Amino acid sequence: MVNDSDKSIKQSKGGKPKKDVREVEITTKKIGDALGLSSTGKPFPDKVVPKELSDEDHAVFKFFQGKTQAQLGRLIMDTPVDTVENKRLFMRAFLLFVQKTYLLATSSANVTPRAYLTLYDVENTKQRNWALHVHNFLLEELKKAKENKTKSIHGCCYALLIIYFYETQFGKNSREPIAQPPWIDYWNGRTLWDRMKQEK
Repeated sequence: MVNDSDKSIKQSKGGKPKKDVREVEITTKKIGDALGLSSTGKPFPDKVVPKELSDEDHAVFKFFQGKTQAQLGRLIMDTPVDTVENKRLFMRAFLLFVQKTYLLATSSANVTPRAYLTLYDVENTKQRNWALHVHNFLLEELKKAKENKTKSIHGCCYALLIIYFYETQFGKNSREPIAQPPWIDYWNGRTLWDRMKQEK
């Protein structure tokens, strides 16, 4: 929800006008609409305890534990999809790679532990609530940022950017045609760059 209660332009100490700062509510559905992810379906578990995994799932966890982005990329390129097992291996490596580089992005070389929650039951991954998965990670990172008093967070900040620009451009009082989900189709590299230049 965009906070448009104060439309006045405030003055800084130097006498120059300040840009109006707006608040945008971030929800699981909006993240899904922004990125084209499912915001319904079965959520991933909150955590996985290795000791409680089956022998097969524990072997999967041990195989991928500690894998870096580069290692996952090579694994994707080198894995043929000629058997059921290889297809599962490819899918697991691909899911971790996408999360490491995009959905649950971090500055570390390694995959964040939350990404390992998606390694099991990969045959039904399309029925999972991926938007909630991304949202939960962002909430964790915001909590850490507040506790540590830092100004940067990990996670899919791209989604936050798209939601903010969408809400401020296609708000209640907008006369422009409203872009339909997924909003990432509208907010491509060119439109994002043009809008960011306007925000400076």
